[in-house]
Amino acid sequence: MRREFKRRLASGARRQNMKLFFDTSALVKYFHEETGSQQIAALIEAKEHERWISEIARVEFFSALFRRFRNGEINGDELQAASLGFDDELGTFNVEPMGHSVIAEAAILLQRFGKGHGLRTLDALHLATFNLIAEQDWRYVVADSALCNVARLLGFEAINPIE
Repeated sequence: MRREFKRRLASGARRQNMKLFFDTSALVKYFHEETGSQQIAALIEAKEHERWISEIARVEFFSALFRRFRNGEINGDELQAASLGFDDELGTFNVEPMGHSVIAEAAILLQRFGKGHGLRTLDALHLATFNLIAEQDWRYVVADSALCNVARLLGFEAINPIE
């Protein structure tokens, strides 16, 4: 089923009314052209989809942009354009707040997947948020193979735009 979905997504076909939770690794691709950007744009721009992010995505997004700037991957104009674009687009996403339950869930996920699957702190916080709010028809959108695999181990369908 995952392969079939990827083929339909790549060919431009879309599922109707998907609930998509974007990890920052995928979200940043909408605001900076890189591998996977076209797939992310198709998901975000499809008006029938509900788009969700964790509250921490805003902080992590800017951290990722500044890292790209420091590494010379983007210039000052691209940094400013991505920052402004993100601020403008943020209002179109449902933002799930972080609280005690997310932190507790992240700790459980780290204990379960940290050692053998390389789950890291911020990834655990995003995945914990998703795990607590998602229902069966939700999709986790992430551009990190290890995190994508952990989401699948939890029984969720994950969309990785760079696979």
